[in-house]
Amino acid sequence: MLADRCVKIVATVGPAICDRGKLFRAIESGVNVLRLNFSHGTHCEHLEVMGHVRELSRQLQAPVALLQDLQGPKIRVGVFKGGFIQLKVGEKVIFDPTLEEGEENHIPTDFKKLSEVVKKGTRILLDDGLMEVVVERSDNSRVEAKVVYGGILKNRKGMNLPKVPLGVECLTEKDLEDLEFGLANKVDYVALSFVRKAQDILQLRELIEDRGFGTKIIAKIEMLEALDHLEEIIRLSDGVMVARGDLSVEVGQSQLPGVQKKIIKRCNLMGKPVITATQMLDSMVENPRPTRAEITDVANAVLDGSDALMLSAESASGKYPFKCIQTMHEIVTEVEKSGDYFYKISLEEEFADITRAIAASACLTAQKLNASAIICLTTAGKTASMISRFRPKAKIIAVTHILETLNRLELVWGIQTFIIRPYKSTDEAMSQIEDLLVRYGLVNTGDKVVLTLGVPVLLRAKTNSLRVFTIGSEGERIGDQSQLPLRFRN
Repeated sequence: MLADRCVKIVATVGPAICDRGKLFRAIESGVNVLRLNFSHGTHCEHLEVMGHVRELSRQLQAPVALLQDLQGPKIRVGVFKGGFIQLKVGEKVIFDPTLEEGEENHIPTDFKKLSEVVKKGTRILLDDGLMEVVVERSDNSRVEAKVVYGGILKNRKGMNLPKVPLGVECLTEKDLEDLEFGLANKVDYVALSFVRKAQDILQLRELIEDRGFGTKIIAKIEMLEALDHLEEIIRLSDGVMVARGDLSVEVGQSQLPGVQKKIIKRCNLMGKPVITATQMLDSMVENPRPTRAEITDVANAVLDGSDALMLSAESASGKYPFKCIQTMHEIVTEVEKSGDYFYKISLEEEFADITRAIAASACLTAQKLNASAIICLTTAGKTASMISRFRPKAKIIAVTHILETLNRLELVWGIQTFIIRPYKSTDEAMSQIEDLLVRYGLVNTGDKVVLTLGVPVLLRAKTNSLRVFTIGSEGERIGDQSQLPLRFRN
């Protein structure tokens, strides 16, 4: 069943999965988080998707997180007559921000200050580095360059200027408008593009908190400068995305694997969820099966410690979006059968707070007692996320009456979620939980489960207690699979 998979799947919404029926199939195929790419689409289109997702989530009893990905100061080429131009090796091209439409060797761009930041010899990479030109001269607003590696350049493809300071703000006017829209419609996460320093995160945090929303921040690591401030960026964020497209162009393709591992390891150590993204199953945009290299890439991202893996064009515009999701699910599930993958608990670590100590103790207790599950009574999801950090083999089940918390936990490794009725005592909560676990077939009579909670319950105390229960109920299991929550169906 889908709930057996620990690493979560993020799928990007696009023409291939934008209507209600296709979103249903995407969630049914195994998606935990849906990414709304605000580089494309209108607010009306995104709002329609949000409505469908929330409705389907309730219908399927499957929490789904909505991730708003802000465009950021992405530099792009403009549009061309016919939709594209052909760049040929050795030819001259001219970048001109005043052009409304490009043709032949004239390329419009939305970066007005291009001629001010480049000089002779500056490399300009196009479409995630698939094409490259070198600047020969700049004159007023125009930049003349020679094609080193050619190809077909389509409308609105990205431009990268490695090692060139651009002097642009992390949040553009468009981002601020999009952010206002996302917060008003209660997105679960906001991904901040082209983060360079801690101040970028603090600026976004202030905007979110001023509006009183609980939306979480994902820092996209795709700039060379961000690596110099990595630890502080991770500490101030709620999660991180290894955005390998632009990052590869920035650091160089041969450096990317090592950088990816470094970011994931640091996130794991600091207890922050991390998404590995870009071209995970890229060949499946056109083909029904992945390459062997892609299978290995997905597997290694799991073994590195990723909390989630992301599909971009594969789900947004590819020919086989649901096959992609199912393939990723199958690869991850197979990798997770490895026994070495679990229980990353260090008894040498000094815990700075009660929550982390309880989380580590819950994992150690579950390991020693061979417990079937670790149950977290939660309001904000902090303890469940801490438990996830230690990668227990026992199921991690977060339960609360707050749906927004369950949605946000869908990004975090290993956590499955249930919504329960508000409760006034531990016994009342445990009675509901035991009934659910037995009816859904997740435990058997006599199984041990570890429970973390805050007491007194009525005061909504932070997690400060750990208890062990033995399942005594002999209640009847639900036989009709369609009556089970989606991810607990066989």
